[in-house]
Amino acid sequence: MREWLLGLPGKDLDLTVAGRAIPLARRIGNATGGAFYVLDEATDTARVVYREPVGLVVDFAALRGPDIETDLRARDFTVNAMAVDVRTAESVQPPILDPTGGQTDLGARLLRATSGQAFQQDPVRLLRAVRFAAVLDLSIEEHTASWLRRDAALIAQPAAERVRQELALILGAPRAAENVRRMDELGLLRHVLPEVTALHGVAQSAPHVNDVYEHTLATVAEVERLTEFSNPHLSPVEAEFLGPFAAELEAHLQVTLSEDRTRRTLLKLAALLHDAGKPAMRNVEPSGRVRFFGHEQPGAELTAEVLTRLRFSAQEIHWVGTTVAQHMRPGFLVKDSPVTRRAMYRFFRDSGAAGVDVLLLALADHLAARGPNLLPEHYRQQLQLTHWMLDNYFHKRQEVVAPPSLVTGRDVMKLLRIPPGPRVGELLEAVREAQAGGEVRTREEAVGYLKHAGAADQRT
Repeated sequence: MREWLLGLPGKDLDLTVAGRAIPLARRIGNATGGAFYVLDEATDTARVVYREPVGLVVDFAALRGPDIETDLRARDFTVNAMAVDVRTAESVQPPILDPTGGQTDLGARLLRATSGQAFQQDPVRLLRAVRFAAVLDLSIEEHTASWLRRDAALIAQPAAERVRQELALILGAPRAAENVRRMDELGLLRHVLPEVTALHGVAQSAPHVNDVYEHTLATVAEVERLTEFSNPHLSPVEAEFLGPFAAELEAHLQVTLSEDRTRRTLLKLAALLHDAGKPAMRNVEPSGRVRFFGHEQPGAELTAEVLTRLRFSAQEIHWVGTTVAQHMRPGFLVKDSPVTRRAMYRFFRDSGAAGVDVLLLALADHLAARGPNLLPEHYRQQLQLTHWMLDNYFHKRQEVVAPPSLVTGRDVMKLLRIPPGPRVGELLEAVREAQAGGEVRTREEAVGYLKHAGAADQRT
């Protein structure tokens, strides 16, 4: 209803029924080829998903109260408290049931809670307020904002899975950095992600131009900008080095790792947590310069704790944690230029497919750190490295990133007459690294490499 009135595309349909909703949803799903899911037995809600051809999601819910008007008045926000009778839905202008003034608020671009008790009735609505304001580009009405601040601590009550879902949707929406700042201003962030609010006021030395908190939000914003490859705000040099991989990067970022959460959303989450380890690692040198040596590993550990607490999947925890743990590495590689093929192999060996995300995060981190003091030539070097790494990852994968095995562990044990153990794996890895470096190309060369390594072992 909201999207229809705003002239926006919508792929969600909510149906309120007088009677049992779950059995009705099951019957409709079975009859129409949709995938049926029970959302909540207690509240009698279910979902039918049609992935083809439009990705339509239809939610069924039992009527709350004696009639539809009572049901609508019990909703969270006025813009969500409107309905049409399905029997009139095909009319050119079907009558709209709107007991709380949702149409007026939409026209004024306002998000208004239906009552002062809305957030106490379901605290997840606190985060939904931020999400709807972001997705629909609405301002939060003054009284609603005051109720949000009053009830912010209640967000600790709902199941972590529900909080996680809303947080992911907030980060997946446009202007994610602004959405996080709004969460902070409303007092929600310190109850959902205290690790991020802990970054307030943590000063940094040059080349950083902001404290860690402001730098973090700037990094999230830069990640979002850099990964919208049709974005006219990309600079010419960014388009030059990232443009050739736009299709591959878009396909990579659209992959869903768990439920509806994509790599693009998880990359913004990694950006939000990439410096979470800095407060614990802050060190002030005698000169007054502030350092955070090794902050990425504690940051990765803290990230794993945060995502575990919010019930993200094991795959997501590994993905985001790896991105945080490795985010400094591209900068080190730039300093060691020219980068060898062996160094590139090691980077992707350690980061896997998340290496693509690491490269994008490193670019955003570089931009956010320097702000108006960005040195174009230094940034160009970072972009050149990224271009070369992406070219090898997407176009020369079997040459450098993941060379095919030329020998097996059995080959190693038979050739060198050694028993099973860690040394076998070490030798196999040494062969693969030599392949990536271009030193070994055939099985015969791999065997020769192993013989040489075996002779060296005997000498020691």
